[in-house]
Amino acid sequence: MENSKFTKISLIASSIALATSIVVLIISITGTKAGNNDDPKQAGAITVDSTGIANIAYINLDTLLLEYRYSIKLNEDFLTEQAKAKGTLESRMKSFEKKYNEFSEKMRLGSFISQASMETQQNELMQEQTNIQKLEEDLTNQLLEKQSAMNAELYDTVMNFVKEFNKDGRYMLILGNAAGSSILYAEPGMDITREVLDELNKRYAKSQEGK
Repeated sequence: MENSKFTKISLIASSIALATSIVVLIISITGTKAGNNDDPKQAGAITVDSTGIANIAYINLDTLLLEYRYSIKLNEDFLTEQAKAKGTLESRMKSFEKKYNEFSEKMRLGSFISQASMETQQNELMQEQTNIQKLEEDLTNQLLEKQSAMNAELYDTVMNFVKEFNKDGRYMLILGNAAGSSILYAEPGMDITREVLDELNKRYAKSQEGK
């Protein structure tokens, strides 16, 4: 049996990534007094500080995913599950190949006691091959489901934190920048990746205390 039997598993993305739909994180301004039309921070109003930077910021999602400790842990957990799945499949394949080679040798030597005995062993090999194919599909689906669940968990964690981070309403809009996104240029002062990342890692470290 070819090594391609576990190709699907080896091709599953080994890194955890936020869904591609995380391009724009829109954070609503809170604390705005209704009816105060003179307030420059009314919903929908873009303001500029003394440095000339608007109340819009962005987070580099690639950096966030690479350096956020919780993201790193999820990625390592996924790689462990992936390695286990691959090992399980390879073990079954090696066992099958051994049985197949033994069957082929018996066929070559004509050492089967009867035609019925040969057909029985042949059917057993065919059934084992089917079982391995089913195992491959099951393991692949399990990995895909686990990856999807981990992506969703990471997405919720980041989204909830960004809302908390902006609870004072300092930003009208927070964008998610990543390779291939639509942000072609932004002033350096709009990049809040490091600030958000440091706070995320502090919170994660605190959650792990005593474990």
